[in-house]
Amino acid sequence: MQNYQNLKYFFLIFFILSYIIGFFLRENIAGGAEQDFLSFTWPAILSFKNDFYFSIKNYGSFGEGSLPLFHIINAYLNPFTFDQFAFQGSITLISLLNVIIFSQIIEKKFKLKKIDALLYASIFLILPFFRSSAFWGITENFGWLFLLISIKYYNYYNENKNQRKFSTIFLICLFSSLALYVRPYLIFFPIFLILNSVFNKDYNYLKPSIILYLVFSIPGFILIYLWEGVLKLGNDEINLVKDYHNPKFISKNLIIFSSLFLFYLTPFEYFKNNFLTKKKIIFIFSIFLILLILNYFEIFNYLNTWYFGGGVILKFNKILFEENLIFFLFYSSFGIFLIFKYLSISIKNRLLFLSLLIFCFPAYILQEYFEPLFLIVFFTLFDLEKNKFETFKKNKTIFIFCIYFSIYYFGSLYYRYNINPIS
Repeated sequence: MQNYQNLKYFFLIFFILSYIIGFFLRENIAGGAEQDFLSFTWPAILSFKNDFYFSIKNYGSFGEGSLPLFHIINAYLNPFTFDQFAFQGSITLISLLNVIIFSQIIEKKFKLKKIDALLYASIFLILPFFRSSAFWGITENFGWLFLLISIKYYNYYNENKNQRKFSTIFLICLFSSLALYVRPYLIFFPIFLILNSVFNKDYNYLKPSIILYLVFSIPGFILIYLWEGVLKLGNDEINLVKDYHNPKFISKNLIIFSSLFLFYLTPFEYFKNNFLTKKKIIFIFSIFLILLILNYFEIFNYLNTWYFGGGVILKFNKILFEENLIFFLFYSSFGIFLIFKYLSISIKNRLLFLSLLIFCFPAYILQEYFEPLFLIVFFTLFDLEKNKFETFKKNKTIFIFCIYFSIYYFGSLYYRYNINPIS
């Protein structure tokens, strides 16, 4: 037992030290984080410090694909914007709040030991996109932070059915609204909350939340007015909604969505004894056959034209098999099966997946949209099989989890600096 405890502390120290060292080494596994900061985020923050109205009116000229709350908060409340490195250090520290809050949520939900909950949460510290966003001071981790705070109050609301107070609903709506004003795709959570309350006929939540969201949407309507109905990037050449974020892209992104869903949840599915019964194997191969037929008719040819985005499995496929997509399609078949499995558990899961489809709106789907989204959703929002709760407490589960994502981290590091050092 002591050996297990020592190993847990080893992984925890490794995650923390690698996070600190990675910052000072100016690690940038995501590739575009440094350029995004220098070209978009930092100029926008400096502009807000100098002239709020000009900056908000001409926000599209900065080229940011997110809403401006992150820039406003840091321009006026962050005392470290006097220097780029100091500012990036402050965001790196603030990003640690994600680990703390996530740890608190899952400790309570799964009745975990503090060290176990903290170890699960500390996986964030070796996720490549989470690290790059922290180290280079870009917007994503603020969005995750507001989302986690909102989920924390949402769980509290559900756990205290006899003491459901307006103040709790207010905080749920407030922080979920702040999240989407940082990263618009995080609107999935308010959508899920409304849909879930409708299906459960939870009018005690539904009525005040609709009113609150209407109030919190006022800044959004002001932005729409200032931007004359649409946010155009650069010199008004790119319509952000029409050209890059549109429901018409859902169909081509679902295959990548399914591959990434499986990728992040693989450590947990490993422990389910009846994961691959005969019936399930037949179902998976039926999905694979359908994908092969679609591929024969060149439905997936667009995946070979993507030079960025697409996720880790698509990149791995290109390294090993170039334009032959069979491995990627086979892997995605398991991902589609896994999605169907969770859809079958509850209506809540089906509503959650429906709201998550908003992450398939981009013209080019990027893995950073889902990291650590899938882990957050899996641990905090999904309805799971009852045996999963006990599984999380097992040392074997924890160590497989830590090893799996450590391999992912080192693999990403190798890919970034040896296979694809430019992007």
